Amino acid sequence: MSDTGKVYITTKVFDKGCDICLHMSKHDRVTFESFPEINYQEVLLDDIINHQNNLTKIRICQLLENHCLSPTYEIDLPVYMVMDPKGKYLGHIQGAATVMEIREVIKHLLENEPE
Repeated sequence: MSDTGKVYITTKVFDKGCDICLHMSKHDRVTFESFPEINYQEVLLDDIINHQNNLTKIRICQLLENHCLSPTYEIDLPVYMVMDPKGKYLGHIQGAATVMEIREVIKHLLENEPE
């Protein structure tokens, strides 16, 4: 495999019954995939909660708990978590956002990621 540089992972955590998730689905994938260094994936919140000891889902659950929960233990969906190639948490976007807001946050995260 050739070295194509860094590849970041953005994981969208969403719920099927969430109106904001449905609204965001109209432009989120295309926006994230416009960054060639980002791999985009989606996972249902229920699949994270019922992870069945899947290590990737457990890691996503831990990141949600550590970075995305409110003081009342609630979460605004969707959540877009950005990780580096080794799975290190870089940041997240939560709830409704415009294409411009998503692009600005992603640019900031990628430009400020330590080497």
